[in-house]
Amino acid sequence: MRVLLIEDEVTAANHVAALLQEIEPSLTILDVIDSVEDGQAKWPQLPTPDLIFSDIQLADGLSFSLLESVSVPCPIVFTTAYDEYAIRAFKLNSIDYLLKPIDRASLERSLHKYRSLARPATDDLIRQMQSLLNGRAFLKQSYRTSFLIQFRDRLLPLKVDDVAYFSIEGGVVSATLFDRTSDRRSTGLPISYPIDLKLEDLDNQLDPHQFFRANRQFIVARNSILEAELYFNGRLQLKIQPTANQPILISKDRVSLFKRWMEE
Repeated sequence: MRVLLIEDEVTAANHVAALLQEIEPSLTILDVIDSVEDGQAKWPQLPTPDLIFSDIQLADGLSFSLLESVSVPCPIVFTTAYDEYAIRAFKLNSIDYLLKPIDRASLERSLHKYRSLARPATDDLIRQMQSLLNGRAFLKQSYRTSFLIQFRDRLLPLKVDDVAYFSIEGGVVSATLFDRTSDRRSTGLPISYPIDLKLEDLDNQLDPHQFFRANRQFIVARNSILEAELYFNGRLQLKIQPTANQPILISKDRVSLFKRWMEE
């Protein structure tokens, strides 16, 4: 059996690899991919794996961003420290979903599920997956819906639906709001607030149907996008409202993913 690991933590990757080879000595680890960018660069040259074990949260985003942008030839077992991605995982050839820390018994069950795919029980597994996918309300409930922001001597509730985009500049992450209401303008409240979270954390907590990680500096809301213009070297430049203080560019290797997201 040939296995591909997608994991950005060296210790975790070594741990899973050692357990897998202990369970099945003939198993081969083809490679360890540690980021979305690394995976997109390596994917065309990778030998075809029989099974993929993939962490969900990588250093530069979610592994979904990689796996939705390439052709996945085999089943996937997702590994993560969180449980809110279960439904989305089953949309990507997933046969199992393991919560960290990963132990030997969990891996043995995953390998058993993989082997069972060749038997009629596969139909039952597919029906179970479909049943989970039909429960989309559960998925939506797991995403962040608000923040509590400190502004001077006040604490302000901030709804995620009011955010046009999140950005980072000078190491500070900010949420910029749609300037929809006269109340905000009349009270002198700004439309941009610092957020005490990393963009990677926000990317994991926001509804992926409503927000897109454009690049390392921006996460944009669907409703903020006015248009996307063709840009140099196969990239796209987003025009959003309210206007950002720097260009928002989508790299060539994420353009197809962005187009699919916009069509959802």
